[in-house]
Amino acid sequence: MPVTLDLYGHPWSAPTREVRILCAELGVEHRFIEVKQAEADDYLPEALNPACKVPMIDEGGFILGEAHAILRYLAARHDTAGVWYPKQIDLRAKVDQWLDWQALRLGRLAAQLMRQRRFRPDAPDSAACAEAERLLGLILPELDLELKAAPFVCGQHPTLADIAIFTSAEYLQVAGFALGGFDALADWYARCATRPAWAAVPLGR
Repeated sequence: MPVTLDLYGHPWSAPTREVRILCAELGVEHRFIEVKQAEADDYLPEALNPACKVPMIDEGGFILGEAHAILRYLAARHDTAGVWYPKQIDLRAKVDQWLDWQALRLGRLAAQLMRQRRFRPDAPDSAACAEAERLLGLILPELDLELKAAPFVCGQHPTLADIAIFTSAEYLQVAGFALGGFDALADWYARCATRPAWAAVPLGR
């Protein structure tokens, strides 16, 4: 069967990695098209993606951007068991809650640290890093508390929320922010990192 899904993204993009991990978990065949950020306008013309941002998918002419929208779409199409994005409405609402938490809170702080320490190692903004770490100290206990009750963010099985939060936690690790002060979070991170599908899509490659 020919591959009909094109995924445009960048290997260092956490949102792109979210989509790649889910594709690996669900066995979704796709063609990964690397987009160099400086060339996004050439690769992602406005007719396809007005924001010119990654990730973006093109499945037989159906164009979709925004990582979490793509995750929900792929889960709806390919997750027949309904484990990654549960069909039960209260469980789905919890997944949505943590997806929003990651996008609006954790993801921004993790990206800020990553930009400063990974991509500007010679001249990081120390004030920006300190503020990000301060805010992380306020929000990560929320996640750590949730993970003390169950092995994954929304229960006994990983969901879209785990994938999204993991990519941000991975940014924190690369940026030198230790998770050791949050025991449940650190244990969860180790569980996720050893899942074969997740390990098969390493950050930056």
